[in-house]
Amino acid sequence: MAQPPKTQIKGLMRFSYLSENGFAKSVDDLTAMREMLYDPARLDRRFRLFERLAFHTMALQDDTDFSCAVLIGDSFPDKARARLEDITRDFKPMQIVALPPMVHIQAVKAAYHALPDDPTATHVATFRQDDDDGMHRETTARIRAVGDAMLQVRPDDKPFIIAFNRGLYLDGAAKVPLSEWYERAPLGIGLAMVTAKGDHATVFRRNHRNLVEYYDCYTEIAKPMWIRSVHEDNDSSAMPQGRAGALRPRGIKRVLWDGFGLTSEMLEGL
Repeated sequence: MAQPPKTQIKGLMRFSYLSENGFAKSVDDLTAMREMLYDPARLDRRFRLFERLAFHTMALQDDTDFSCAVLIGDSFPDKARARLEDITRDFKPMQIVALPPMVHIQAVKAAYHALPDDPTATHVATFRQDDDDGMHRETTARIRAVGDAMLQVRPDDKPFIIAFNRGLYLDGAAKVPLSEWYERAPLGIGLAMVTAKGDHATVFRRNHRNLVEYYDCYTEIAKPMWIRSVHEDNDSSAMPQGRAGALRPRGIKRVLWDGFGLTSEMLEGL
């Protein structure tokens, strides 16, 4: 009898990683990029978003049987490295991976490879998360449930995508700071690619907005599954690409607490 599918879940969060490419704001001069990424004021802003949104919601996951690499540069400032280690120390699924400047896709593969391997797994679900966004507490559980279900009915073993296209935008400069949106294309928050073990493709293989052009894609809009922050340091456009939702402040307040363990007061100043 064939072995039933078993999926290992591996995540990746880039934290101001100094890569040779991969940023919309990239320049040829790595020294200039380093100065921009490691500017103390910018790093402090990133840490506030990381602690309040990215780390907070990842540590809240209902399914903690996953691992997640936090990718930083090997030149990451010592003080910032110590701060990052202090935040993540007691959360076992998370591992800091420091790499020298590399082509982005190679750095991503190396970071995933640095995570522990489950020898009993038949498939791997690589997911991505940004250091300034939040994901619903059910994200990793849904990746596992949907991935396992899809593997039972797939006609082949080619990679496929799991995406969550409904969520909240957080923009402190907007008249209404929190608004609900349905995206028309996959957003990177909690986005996963399921592959057969041994297939080295990851969810970063293509631009997340274009994945439906290359892979079978399962998307869910049952509930808001992410919080995307809009701020001065966004590397790419953070404008919604889809239709606005109908959640009113009371509904958003309920979603924040039930799904993300947050209140609107906790998001002030981000």
